[in-house]
Order: sequence, then C-alpha cells, then structure tokens
Amino acid sequence: MSSIVRDIQEIELLRHYHLDKTNPDIWVDEEDLPSWVHDDDVNIDHGGRLTPRERKAQYVEDDSSTISEQTDLLGLVKGNILKSKNVRGDINPISSTQKSFNPQRYLYAVHANTPYDDLCIGVDRLQASIAQRSSALKVLVQNNFDRFVSAKNVIDSVYDDMKEKTLNEAQDWGTNRLNTILRESYGKAHEVINPVLERREKVDKLRSTVGLLEPYRLFFNLPNTLQESIKQGKYQQAARDYNKGKVLLAQAFPSNSGSAASDSASTHSHSSSPSLTETKRRVFDRVWSEVGRIVARLRADLESQLEEPWRGMEEHERNIKLLFELDTTTDPVWHCLSSQYRWIKKIMAESYDEQTILVDELRKSDEYLQSQNMTINGRTALFKQILGAVNSSEFENMFAKEPEVKVWLAITAGVKTLSELLLRLLPDFWKLATAYMEGNIQKVQNQKRRTGVNVVDQQRVLQCYGMVKDIVELYSSQMTHMLIDNLVAEKQARQPGEDQEQDQSDPPTESSVVTAFFLGKIVTEVSNCVNDVNGLSLRGGSFMVLVDMMQRIRWKFVEVICETWGEDAKVFYNHEDWTLQTENSQITLFVGLFYQFHEYCLRSAYKYASIWTATTEEPVSNDEASAVVPAQYIEKIRKTFLDASYSFLDGLVHLAFADAERSNRQQQNLDGAGSLDNLQIGKKSKLIDITELDSRILITISNLSELRSVTIPKLLKDFERICGITMADDGKRLIETVDQLDNILFDDYIKRKTVVASRVITDGILYSGIDWYSIPKPTGVHAFMYEALLSLVVVHAQISEIAPPLVFRALSALLINMAQDCLRCFQQIERFGMGGMLQATLEMEFMNHTLAQYQSPSSDEILQMIYEVIDRAYHPEGGENLQNEMAALKKLLTDARQSTQVQFMCFKKPK
Repeated sequence: MSSIVRDIQEIELLRHYHLDKTNPDIWVDEEDLPSWVHDDDVNIDHGGRLTPRERKAQYVEDDSSTISEQTDLLGLVKGNILKSKNVRGDINPISSTQKSFNPQRYLYAVHANTPYDDLCIGVDRLQASIAQRSSALKVLVQNNFDRFVSAKNVIDSVYDDMKEKTLNEAQDWGTNRLNTILRESYGKAHEVINPVLERREKVDKLRSTVGLLEPYRLFFNLPNTLQESIKQGKYQQAARDYNKGKVLLAQAFPSNSGSAASDSASTHSHSSSPSLTETKRRVFDRVWSEVGRIVARLRADLESQLEEPWRGMEEHERNIKLLFELDTTTDPVWHCLSSQYRWIKKIMAESYDEQTILVDELRKSDEYLQSQNMTINGRTALFKQILGAVNSSEFENMFAKEPEVKVWLAITAGVKTLSELLLRLLPDFWKLATAYMEGNIQKVQNQKRRTGVNVVDQQRVLQCYGMVKDIVELYSSQMTHMLIDNLVAEKQARQPGEDQEQDQSDPPTESSVVTAFFLGKIVTEVSNCVNDVNGLSLRGGSFMVLVDMMQRIRWKFVEVICETWGEDAKVFYNHEDWTLQTENSQITLFVGLFYQFHEYCLRSAYKYASIWTATTEEPVSNDEASAVVPAQYIEKIRKTFLDASYSFLDGLVHLAFADAERSNRQQQNLDGAGSLDNLQIGKKSKLIDITELDSRILITISNLSELRSVTIPKLLKDFERICGITMADDGKRLIETVDQLDNILFDDYIKRKTVVASRVITDGILYSGIDWYSIPKPTGVHAFMYEALLSLVVVHAQISEIAPPLVFRALSALLINMAQDCLRCFQQIERFGMGGMLQATLEMEFMNHTLAQYQSPSSDEILQMIYEVIDRAYHPEGGENLQNEMAALKKLLTDARQSTQVQFMCFKKPK
C-alpha cells in the first residue's frame, strides 16, 4: 500500500511540473512547451541549459514516454492501460495530456466493457483526485507565493543585469549568480516540500491502513478488551473474546486451500501486494503477541487459583473449562487434583494433630489427675448422677465440667471434625477425579468423540485411584489411632500398676457408662460418615479401607465396653450406700442401680456389635448390613454379661462380710453428702446401721431375693430380646448361684443367731443340775426355755426391722435349730422319771406352741424324734395315772403361755 501511494504522489508531482522524471537532465524553455502548458508551469532543471530544438525534441520524447506509461484516469484498470486494454499507442486522444484528448473516445477505448456502477465509482474517484490536486496546487502556490515572486524578481533582475553587462565566460555568461540562487532555491524547496510530502504519505498510509483493517477492529481492540474483562473478573467473557480473536486471525490469514479464489482475483495486482500482506501479518502478529502475553498471565492466574484450597469445586471446574478455552498447554485437571490431594492430606494431618494435642493436654491436666483420686463417696454420687442422666439429651451439658467427660468430649469433637472434613473434601475430589478418569473433561471429551477411544492416560487413572485411597487410608489411620490409642490410655488410667491389686478401700474407677455413652456417639458419627462415603461409589479398593476400619473399630468398641463393663461390675459394690427403697423397704437402691448399669452396658455393647459394615464396594441398605451380627460378638457380650452378673453377686457377698472399719467409713460418707443424693428412687426412708454384720447380711439376703425374683429374670429377658438368643441354661445357672449365695449368707446368719439359744438350751438341759430321772412333777416351764425363746424375740425384732419377709424363714430355721439342740441334749439323758418325762414334754410343747406359726415338716419331724427319745428313756413308776398327769400338764402349758403372752406376742400369728 505504501508503494502505491508513493507512486501516485510521484506521478502528481511530475504532472504538476511537467517533468518526465524527478531528476531531469535538460532545460526546457517556456516558449518551446506545448500550448496546453500554463505559463506558471515552468520545468526547471539545474543541470544545464539546452537549445530550443533540443528542448523540444526532449519534450516530444518525454510526451510519448508519458503516453506509453499512462494510467487509467478513473483508477479502474491497474497498470498500463495501453497494455491492459490492447490500445494502440498512436491513439493520442486517449492521453489526457494532449489537447486533442477526447473523453468519449477515451471511454470507448479503455472502458468499453466496464459496468456502469464501476464507471460511477471511477467518476467519483476522478473528481476526488482532481479536487485533491487542485487543492494541493493551491496550497502549494499559497504557501510558496512569496518565494515565486521573489524568484521572478530575481530572474528579471538577472535578465536586466545580463543586458546591462557584457556576457563573459568568467561569469559563466552571466548565469553564475543565477545558478547559485537556483541551487539555493532548490535546496529550500526540498526543505519545504519534502516534509509536506512525507506527512501526506503518512496520512495516506494511515487512511489506507484504517480502511484495510476496519473489519478487524475487534481484533485490534482485543488486548484492551481482555485486560478490562480480567480486571473486572469476567474471565468467561475474556475467554469468549479470545476465541473470537482466534477466528478473526484465521479469517485474516486463511490457509492456501481456502484462499484460491482470492489468489486468482489478484493475479494482476500491484507488485506491492506481497509487501502489503507481510505488513498486515506483522501488525496482526504484534497484536496477537500482546494478546498471548495477556492470556498467558490469565492462565497463570487461573492455574494458581486451582491450588487455592478455599475455593469451591464449582469454581475449580469453571477455571478448568476456562483454561481449556484459553488453549492451556498443561493438564489443569491433573494440576487441580494434585494440588487438592496435597492440601487435603495436609489439612487432615493438621486437624488430627490439633485434636490429639488437645486430648493429651486434657488427660495430663491436674484436674484430670485429681479426679482419678476421688473419694468413694464423691465417685458414687457422681456415678449415680451419670447413670441417671445417661439417656437424657442434656447429658453432655450436665457433666461438661467433669474432667473425664471433657476428655471424651474432645475425642468426640475430634472424630466429628475428621469425619466432617472427609465428607466436605472427598466428594468434590472424587467427582472431579471420576470426570477426569472417564474422559468427561472438555478437552479429553472432544478427542474421545473424534476417535471413539478414551484417551485418558491409564497411568493417571491409577494415580487418581491411588490418591483417593490414600485420603481414605489417612482418615482410617487417624480414626483408628485417635480411638484405639485413647481407649488404651483410658484403660491404663483405670488399672493399677503392675503387680498391684486394687485395694478394697480405694474408690471405684468406673467409667464404663461414660465410655459407653461417648462410644455410642462416636460410632454413630463414624458409621454415618462411612455410609455417606459409600454413597459416592468409590472404586479402586478405597471403600474397603473404610470397611476394614469399621471392622476394627467394631470389635475394639465391643471389646472395650465388655472390659470396662466387667471391671466395673467387680467393684460395683462400692456404690452400695445401704439406702432402702421407699416402695420396698427391705431392699436397697443398689439393686435398681445395678439393673440400670447392666442393661445400659448390654444395649451399648450390642449397638457397637451391630455397626453397619459392608463386605463389598457395592452399596447395601442399613437393614441388610445390620441384620446379621457375627457370632463371636454375641458370644463376647454373653460372656461379659454373665461374668459381670457373677462379679456383682460376689460383690454383694463381699459387702455382707466386709470388715467393720470399712463399713464404718462408708456409714460416715453416707451421713455426709450421700444422704443428699438426688438420684435415689423415691424418698429416702431410713438408713441401715451397716456397722452391724447382721444388718448387712439381712439386707443382702433381701437384695438377693429381689435379684432372683425380679432383676435377673428381667435382665435375661432383655438380653434375649436384644441379642436374639436364648439364655435358659445360663439363666438357670445364674439363679442357682444366687440361691447358693443366699444360703451361704442365711446359714451364716442363722448359725450365729442359734449360738445363744443353743448355749442356753444346752446349759439348761445338761448343766443346770436337773436330774431328769428323780425330779418331781413339773410346776411350770423352766427358765432356760424362756431365755432361749427370748433370744429369738431379739432376732425377730432385728429381722422385722431390716427384712420383714425373712422373719418366717429365719424363725423357722431357728426353730429347727432349737429343736435339734433339744434333741441332741435329750439324747444325752440316760433315763427319765415321771417328773422328768413330764417336764421335758412341757418344755417341748411350750416351745412348739410358742413358735407354732414357724413350724415346718422338718421341725415337726425333729420334735417327733425328741418325743421318741424321751419315750425310750422313760422309766415309769408303778401305779401312775398317765392320763391324769397329761391333763395337768396341759393346764400348766396353758398357764405358761398366758403368763408369757406379752413377751412372745411377736410370735403370734397375725389374724
């Protein structure tokens, strides 16, 4: 384009000064010029002066040369019109520089076949050219008029001086000064005109360039448009503009096959076209280079955003699509996955460390260590409160200040944090990884659509599976360590040191209820997390890692709760405060407390055993997964259930036979804060003097009776309902154990209470000096029998105060023992006389009638044996009327009973 403009300018300059070239070699006088040349159009050549003939010959030669190279006036025919239109060179009327120029002939010769519309365009172009030349000429004359005048004056002066002075060769025939002035004028003319021509050339270049590049205005504005969109955060708009720029660039420089038509149309184009195309390409390349730099910065920014973890996955997906649209050379999906993978592992590790440190600090705190040395009274009160509120929704708030609860709250919070972190990070990561592995990402999808083959690198696919599995394994490892390590630490805190046994005077360290409560929350949290992860349909073995983790946690939780359950049952007797129930005053609150504890541990253990666990990567429903609990879990729970029951029963016996010092200490604790306990069932009625062995044994026997008839059957029924197995044989053996313990305690009590009566009876029958053979007939019951029966009154009063239901059983047993003592003693008497026989019969009948309501087949049998012994040892005297004697004996018996009615009223059968 620049060469075309330059050629047009040169032609206009030559026409204006009537020159054939820009550097003429001869001078042409004004009178020798053709008549169509104006007077003021003077062709000046500083190279020398020619004769008129030479100048005319030169002009004719130049004129024919001009015609031979004439261009189209309308600008419709490119190149030389004589050659392009096959016009003969001797047809001068087509030359616009001749006076004989004829427009009609010109049009006929040159534009005979030119369409009318093109002629109209040519006319407009010609008018514009004429106007432009006229305007340029006027401006040239106006701007240089003073110089023209000055030059004219100088020429006239020189001409006059040449006339006045003699022309000589020394003065170069009078032209020396003129030549000097002309040379100066020529230099000044160059100084004036050349800048004008250069500016005009630049203007024309700019005008032509603007006209040429007008269709690509969007392309040249693209750098600014992109920067503005990026500044405003409109990345999608920037990507669309970038793709539009690519389309415009392709249109500006089409491929060779697509530009055949344009090539044929420009066969006779100006020789400057290749130069113009190259210029255009350089301009486009410069613009596109700037666009490339801007887009490269945008790509770098988007790639850095893929590494920012706080951005959501939707934003990452958007940035990935933008990077593909911006022709990224890297793999943004893999870059995002790698960055997210590293960040997820980092944040999970940091979170785990924070939670672990917090738990360790709480466990090492002075408050926690002091809580391990809590007194029996304090721990018992706390345990009752915990057990009473364990099913309440306010449990955590109620005991949030307790050191042990603080530790468990921290552990639970850590589990919840890690689970929520996994559920917040893994789904988006797996979604992106799945889309990448299945070839659903934009760039890969396009290649897959064209080839029909998934072009994703299989090595990358395996790495994606590996990253997901690593994340899941990290969660599994953290969860396992957090739970199992803390459970081990809890167990170590509960147990005494090696080679040490827990002293009975030490406070109980039960925490099975708290452990069971928080393990329940933990197992729910972990199970829900695993269920949610299962819904993601992970592949590559990732979900099986969680399955294995759940199996380990499942067994560990069952194992831990069973261990703490059994250990707490061994020392559960420490919670006995000997407070009687209001509704049933012969048993203590301790029995109901054990039922709550035992039933809660049972439900908790089964809950852990029935944790949802899948065995494959295929999702299954919770009902299907929890329907089957492995047999080893049920057996573990069953064994612990029975062991804990037996341990509890052993504790009852231990309580009954506990030393007086320990009992006294418990009584003192009870008289303190224990009497203000808020979790006792009903209103406290009375306290038992647990310093007395008899009191402890009687209340323990009552408790065993309650266990046998109510508590144990209820627990067995609960176990069968919860675990779904029968406990008939185990229950039978457990009841037998209760009966054995009951007999041991009862026999011990009866044995000690029989001692007094046995000693009195023995002394009275054998060592009181009675001669059973020679004594006279009876006049009343002997004192030893009264004393023996009075000892039973004391026993009756004691049992009635503590355990009324045991009165009949105890008095029946005591009656049997007294009868056995009497039988033993009478067996040692060799013979009885009438008086002795009647006296012994009176003693036995008095005892029998006094304790009539406590008779049993055993006592009747022993009494019959006594009569037989007396009868065998009886040696009657002659002439005695036995019938009359027996009638008198009955009267004595009646009198004795009436006289002792008040003393032995307690033995009277109620109406």
